[in-house]
Amino acid sequence: MQPDSADDLAWWSRSADALFVQLHSRPAGLTTAQADAQRAIAGPNTVAAVDEASVARLLWRQFSSPLVLILVVASVLSLLLRDWVDAITVLLIVAGSTLLGFWQEMRASTAVAKLRSQLALRTPVRRDGVTSSLLARDLVPGDVVLLASGDKVPADGVVIEARDFLVNQASLTGESFPVEKRPGVVDAAAALAARSNCVWLGSSVRSGTATVLLARTGRASVLADVAARIATRDEETEFERGVRR
Repeated sequence: MQPDSADDLAWWSRSADALFVQLHSRPAGLTTAQADAQRAIAGPNTVAAVDEASVARLLWRQFSSPLVLILVVASVLSLLLRDWVDAITVLLIVAGSTLLGFWQEMRASTAVAKLRSQLALRTPVRRDGVTSSLLARDLVPGDVVLLASGDKVPADGVVIEARDFLVNQASLTGESFPVEKRPGVVDAAAALAARSNCVWLGSSVRSGTATVLLARTGRASVLADVAARIATRDEETEFERGVRR
C-alpha cells in the first residue's frame, strides 16, 4: 500500500491542490528527505518480480498434465503393437497440445518482461526545488515529473499542467489512438479509459508536454496489477482435477 495515497478516495477525482496536501508535496516537488521517507514505505518504483521460467522449463511444464502423460503412454503402446495410425494420431495430438500450451506461456512470460522493462528509464523530476534526471525506480508518490513527446510515463499520476498532451495507453485500455490528457477532476466512478486527467505507468507520450504529480508507483500501479494477472496461472478446472485424480 502506498503512503498517503488516498487509496479509498479515488485520487483521480480530487483536485491537484488536494492531492498536493494529501501527498505532502508541492509544485516545486519533494525534498530529498521527504522522498527518502516515502520510498522507505512505498518501496522502489518497480513492478513486483516474477518467477521467469526458462524455455526448457516452460516446455517441460506442458508434460505435467496427467492427460498428456496418458496420451504419451498410449502412443508408446501403439508403437510397440505396431499400430502406426493410432500412434501417429496420438503423437500429433500430444505435440499440438504441448506446443500450444508452450506458446501461450512463452507469450505471457515475454509480456511480463516487457512490462517490467518500462521502468528502465530516467525522468526529469523536481526535487529540492530544482529539476534533475532520476532513474524511474527512485520515484515516489508526491514527485512532480516533466514529460514530453517520446517519453515513457514512469508511474501513475495526475496531470497538473499540459500543452497539446497526447498519450498512447493502448496496452492498458485497448484504445486505438492516442488520447488527450489535461488537468481537471474526473468522476470517482469513471473507468480507466475515461480518466482524462491521469497518466499510467506503461503508457507513452505521443506529443506535447505536461507536468504530472505522481500518486501511485511500483506495485500499487495499474501496470503492476496487469503484470500480476498475466503472470498468474489459471486455476485448475474441475475437469483437470478429475483427470489428475
